[in-house]
Amino acid sequence: MYNRLTSLLLAILLFASAPAGAEGPKPAFLQPDVLKAALAINLTDEQKPVFRDAITAFAQSRIDALGKLMRGNQRTGIDRRWKSKTRAILKEMDDTLRPVLTEDQWPAYEDYREALKANLRGL
Repeated sequence: MYNRLTSLLLAILLFASAPAGAEGPKPAFLQPDVLKAALAINLTDEQKPVFRDAITAFAQSRIDALGKLMRGNQRTGIDRRWKSKTRAILKEMDDTLRPVLTEDQWPAYEDYREALKANLRGL
């Protein structure tokens, strides 16, 4: 329970908007090119909740991984481990969505994933 609450608070801090009237950086999955790529997948109504859940799981897993890295004793190689873990989490998202998306949708999803990856900090 405590771990979930800590993760939720960390997520809120990471994804919180700037004060009203101020423009701040948006999370990678809210960048215009990433949103445009998501729309290009042309998800059906049945696919949309699965896609949304996969993106939520991706964001939560990345937050959890960051917390674990920060709590760890090793202070060297954090960048390398962070990139490796993010690639593994992206692969998990691929594995979740592969059975859901059609063969025609897969190239558009790959474009989405590349746009998302390009907008992630530290990757």
